Amino acid sequence: MYTTEKFVTKNRLLSVIENTSDSIIVANQKGEIIFWNKASTKIFGFDPEEALGKKLNIIMPEEMHSLHNAGMSRYMKTGEKKLIDQTVSINGKKKDGSIVPIELSLSSWKEENKTFICGIIRDVSNRKKNEREILDLRGIISSSPSCLKLLNKNGELLRMNSAGLSLIEAENFASVDRANVYDIVHEEDREAFIKFNKFICAGNEGSLIFKIVGLGGTERIMESFARSHKLESGEAAHLAITNEITERIKAEKELLEKDQELEEAKRLSVIGEFAAGIAHEVNNPLAIIHSRSQLLELQFDQLEIKDEKKIESIRNSLATIKQTVIHTTDLIKNLKTFSSKADFKNLELIPLEEVINTALKISQNRCSNAGIDITLEIDSNIKVVCSNAGLSQVILNLIINAIDALEGIEERWIRIKTNVSDKRLQIIITDSGNGIPDEVVKKIMHPFFSTKEPGKGTGLGLSISLKSIEKMNGDFYYNPNSDNTEFIIEFKSFEV
Repeated sequence: MYTTEKFVTKNRLLSVIENTSDSIIVANQKGEIIFWNKASTKIFGFDPEEALGKKLNIIMPEEMHSLHNAGMSRYMKTGEKKLIDQTVSINGKKKDGSIVPIELSLSSWKEENKTFICGIIRDVSNRKKNEREILDLRGIISSSPSCLKLLNKNGELLRMNSAGLSLIEAENFASVDRANVYDIVHEEDREAFIKFNKFICAGNEGSLIFKIVGLGGTERIMESFARSHKLESGEAAHLAITNEITERIKAEKELLEKDQELEEAKRLSVIGEFAAGIAHEVNNPLAIIHSRSQLLELQFDQLEIKDEKKIESIRNSLATIKQTVIHTTDLIKNLKTFSSKADFKNLELIPLEEVINTALKISQNRCSNAGIDITLEIDSNIKVVCSNAGLSQVILNLIINAIDALEGIEERWIRIKTNVSDKRLQIIITDSGNGIPDEVVKKIMHPFFSTKEPGKGTGLGLSISLKSIEKMNGDFYYNPNSDNTEFIIEFKSFEV
């Protein structure tokens, strides 16, 4: 019974050794391999028949052979142990000659006056790789010019690299460890940052622009890209890369101010071009009012109660005065709408016909004098989300360009039509010109580019028009496929 149990136990032990994930190799006192399990083949590549009976040198780099031979000889003669009963990290050699990092634990025993050595070997390639990656990552984090930080759901600082410490003006991490980041976020943005931190810690990712006040009192504008990160404790945290964008925001603000200045300059330029026409439009009605007023005085002097013709004449004169005043008032009203500063922050749903009429009423006299017919093919029910002043400015710019371009052309017309398809509204402004050369098309949207003679154009009209339409969430482009000169304005936000 005892013998049977011993036999079963031995076989079970051999089965475990054979199938373990660690390489187990046994060598005799001559250094010859007498046991080789499956994991040994997986690590070193030798099949059992290739390894059994061979020296242990077959799994060692050549530079270790002499040391190994000397160590085996010394141990067999004197029993002195250096590596036996220890775990060491060394390199092994595979069948193909490649090197593999291993962790080796050696033990020995004697049986029937013979010495045996057993090595338990583990492939640590992945661990070494991970260690290198961790070291590399730590190096990147340490040397990164961006602030890398880790916060918990309460806003407490758990980690921050040197770049981040510099931005918040902290001497070292120990001085801010577990400090609440909310305290250095500017009060204007603090509530938004608290919501952002809770959002990230809830398992989300996102970005936020906010202002901080450093420990030294310096204000900075920051942009943070964050995602949720699970700590070893299982708690959700906020991992972020944050960069200072103070100078970028300042530059963007200055650029916006310059754009607005250019826009104002262009608007004044356009108004200047129409100044003579406007003066003519206003002076003529005033002259009519003046002459009719004189006539009224004379008629009233000669008035007889039964003189129906004179009464009718007075009525007609008064009607003419009324119509003329209405026309003048309407003209001035449209000019006021056009010359007002476009508000791109508060866009409104406005009838498109109203916007187009604003531009037409200002330009119609000049078009008439130039012999240009303007036709409209628009749906009067369309309303578009825009700035009235901004969109009418763009349409007027295109009309002005068309008037100048059609000078000297026999057939002169401008057509404004609408097209609704694929959930997009197109406002198509076409004139009878022969189109724009390809080499010019590439430049027409660039600021200060103009094909007009010096003094006749600023070169800002189309570039400002493009920016204006973009500010109204639309698209603006030249159509090279038209037989004539055609520009298209597109909007997604509209009603029919």
